[in-house]
This record gives sequence, structure tokens and C-alpha cells, in this order.
Amino acid sequence: ESYDQVTAAFADDNARALSKAEISLSRHKDVLKNARRKETLCLRHVSREIAIEKSAWFHLANNCCMSILYNLRRIDEVCLEHVDNNFLPLPQRLRGDFDEIRSRTRILFNDTLDVLDTGAIDTVPMLRHRCDELKDNISATVHTLHDSLRDGDPGTISVLYVYLNTLQETQELISSLRKFLRATAKLHSNFNS
Repeated sequence: ESYDQVTAAFADDNARALSKAEISLSRHKDVLKNARRKETLCLRHVSREIAIEKSAWFHLANNCCMSILYNLRRIDEVCLEHVDNNFLPLPQRLRGDFDEIRSRTRILFNDTLDVLDTGAIDTVPMLRHRCDELKDNISATVHTLHDSLRDGDPGTISVLYVYLNTLQETQELISSLRKFLRATAKLHSNFNS
């Protein structure tokens, strides 16, 4: 939801929505820290063998969550600064690619949440593959954007740099999601054995 809110606010040039997202993301950081503390205490109550086996995956999953949050905050920060300074909005010609990336990212996150809710860990390899495909798509969009930066209108340079930053942070976010999926699968493997 946060990714969708922030990127939609950037595309719509909506500073108020970006400010609200900034506050919300700050609260999410506290929630993640508190959850990590509680989960760490729970890890102390499992057998030593399981704790040793699972602790690395547990910490990797938590670090990935924090990384995703950091990427979201970074996107919001840059977009808010851009919109607050009344620079040009995102050109219409870039909206189609951006909307597709936003949609695929949202669907990927929703599918990840479904896996966590249902425990369908067997679908993790397919989701990780979709992460790779999305990262490749974003990479192609970034290469096209680089050409626009070299050959484009100097008046749109600032918004193109914000868009570039948003795409790069999204790519990092997807990388963290991919790692999170792997860690989640490893955490749940052989847990019920």
C-alpha cells in the first residue's frame, strides 16, 4: 500500500499524500523494530538446534523488511522534495511504463502477502522468478530513461532524475523482496518435521 501511495502521489504531483506517506512510513519503522524484538525473544524459546539452523534466515528476513522500508522512505523523500519545490510533474509519455511497473510491483507484494498468509511456501520459486523478470523490466526502462536524459528537454531533467531514482529504489526494493522470499522459504522448510 505504501509503495502504491507514494508512487501515485509522485505521478499525480500530490505533496500532501507524500507527506502523509512519510509519517506512515516512520510509524512502520517503529512497528518493524518492535516486532523484531518480540520475534527475537520467541527465537530463544525454540530448541537450540532449530535456533542455530533458523537464526540466520530469521535475521536476513528482518533485514530485508528494513531494507524495503528504507527504499520506500527514500522514494518518498526524493519525490516529496521534488513536488514541494513545484518542479514539473512526470511527463505523460512516461506514465505508461511507470504505471506498468507500479502495477506489477503491487501485484508482487500482494502475492507475497498471500504466501505469508496461506503458508504456500512452494510458490516462492515462482515469485522469485517474477522478481527477476520485474527487475529486468525496470532495468530496460532505466536504460531508455538514460537516453532521454542525454537527448531530452533540459526543462524536464529534474523530474527525470526523480523518476530515475524512483525506478532504481524500486529495483532495490524488488531485490530485497526476492531475498526475503528466500529467507522465508528457508525459515519454514522442515519446521513441521
